[in-house]
Amino acid sequence: YTPVPPYSDDLRCTNTKPTSANDVVEILEKSPLKKDLMRDWPDLYARQSRKEKDNLEFWKYEWRKHGMCSDYADKPSDYFSLALTLLQNLKNLEGDLGFKPRSKVGDILKNLRDNKYKKPQIVCNSESQLLEIRFCYRNNRNNINEAMDCPNWVGSRTCNKETADIFLPGGAGGTYAVKYNFNHD
Repeated sequence: YTPVPPYSDDLRCTNTKPTSANDVVEILEKSPLKKDLMRDWPDLYARQSRKEKDNLEFWKYEWRKHGMCSDYADKPSDYFSLALTLLQNLKNLEGDLGFKPRSKVGDILKNLRDNKYKKPQIVCNSESQLLEIRFCYRNNRNNINEAMDCPNWVGSRTCNKETADIFLPGGAGGTYAVKYNFNHD
């Protein structure tokens, strides 16, 4: 397994000329995927007054960091569509995470393991608020994306020990955004 490097840091990550991040914003603005992305993959820190713009910037960032080095580097609609498809495997994530007041990173990892998830990478901001949970996938022999343990569960300087406290975001997007994202129909 070789992790996919961010395109901006390693221009050798793909033989395909990727679609530019600015072009992806234009593509997503006109795409029917935008509605599903707004519902299922929002920026948890998006400001209510700028939700659409903040989400487009968030997806631009995700494209630049991950999509440009994916198997779909020249097909952003396929990349985002696949991300939404893989997200369906995580529809019980809120309950499976078992977030409670005073949760520790180790509690979250254990809850996920107990619920048959592969080991993710956990990323927190400087205030130990959950920023990302990264699940790792690889193409198997049948070219189907298959969940796998991430090579390293630590993705940030905070939340880097199993005994570290971990909190849900309370900023602009707040816990409401997390609950909404987990509880949509």
